[in-house]
Amino acid sequence: MKSKYAGYINLNPLNGVIYPSSIQNILIKNFIETDLKGIFYLSPTEILQAKYSITLQTLISKETKVKGIVMLSSFLLTKNLSERKKIYTKLLKSKKHMYFILDELFIKNKSDIDKVEEFIIFNSNFFTDTKKKLSKIELAIIKKFQSISFV
Repeated sequence: MKSKYAGYINLNPLNGVIYPSSIQNILIKNFIETDLKGIFYLSPTEILQAKYSITLQTLISKETKVKGIVMLSSFLLTKNLSERKKIYTKLLKSKKHMYFILDELFIKNKSDIDKVEEFIIFNSNFFTDTKKKLSKIELAIIKKFQSISFV
């Protein structure tokens, strides 16, 4: 019997682009049916004004009878690390999987969480944006070390 998977739609910008829910639904449905060989269950949309990922929390709960949750990217998870850790813990306790289509990543066990977190960290703006001007704090730190010579 084929497993059921729920899509998860989040309308927050992803790399500066807001993917319409219809496009997300098409991508998620195609991934579930083609790559996972599963049954596409539903794709609720996260409430944009919510402080916490209420919709995602509901999908992860034991009451929602799906094998996993599929979303476009890990960057649609909350930016707050402690909140992400709660999501990961709940996901593992409910024995569900999570798939990130564009990142080509998934979480099926604890070691997969490290891969997702590394991806989030090393693809964040801090590591990928070109810095053209230093902040006051950064300038102050550099000023402290200007008199040090490494030669």
